[in-house]
Amino acid sequence: MAETPIPRSIAPEPPLACVLCGRMVTGSQSTPMRAVRPGVAAFLAARAEPKVLTEVDEVCRTCLTRVRTEYVLSRLTSDRGALGALETEVARKAVEHSTVAEDLEAEFARSSTRGQKLADAVARVGGSWSFVCGFLAFLVVWMVFNTVMLTTHAFDSFPYILLNLLLSCLAAIQAPIIMMSQNRSAARDRRQADQDFRVNLKAELEIAALHEKVDHLLHAQWESLIEMQHTQLEMLEELTMRKSASFRPPISTA
Repeated sequence: MAETPIPRSIAPEPPLACVLCGRMVTGSQSTPMRAVRPGVAAFLAARAEPKVLTEVDEVCRTCLTRVRTEYVLSRLTSDRGALGALETEVARKAVEHSTVAEDLEAEFARSSTRGQKLADAVARVGGSWSFVCGFLAFLVVWMVFNTVMLTTHAFDSFPYILLNLLLSCLAAIQAPIIMMSQNRSAARDRRQADQDFRVNLKAELEIAALHEKVDHLLHAQWESLIEMQHTQLEMLEELTMRKSASFRPPISTA
């Protein structure tokens, strides 16, 4: 019967010192300088002066996130001037890779009061063709009933003073209610425009970061390719020298 092998214990990761704060962290909690994008690395090197950073130096995740945030804010400041609270918040969320989009319809529906819901319903019904046709039918019935059927005992005879009073009261009540609904729609549109700006700004920052990452990868691959070519050329030169030495004709001793 075969014996079950005893699993070896995994050796703990050696602690590494952060070049900025000096805190001891493990390898999974830090990032080497060679893995940092060139723009962020240059900004980080400027922050670490007079100390000179190398590719083997380690930066903890906390310091790297803080430096990335400051780098993005500095880039935005140089491009747009003084930043507002909104742009600063979007830049921080872009560094933290958190979402900025919100479900505005659900938020407005959740925060709406009964009066606001009633105003929306009145605006929705009052701005429809069914309301217009129904109200026209009501006017025709009112005028016909008081003109034709009640010729002797009409409660609102021509020129329909009571009807005019009802219409004036309806217009006076309906107009502010519809304006309340329109104000809510305008507030929703402003929130939507604000969210669109947040999403567009975050997308712009993410695209710029992707460009820097791609440039960094291309530069690293180009340097690796050049190093491989130099190594191959050296090997070819060495092989050529060996072959020329092995096929050298013997020197005659005549």
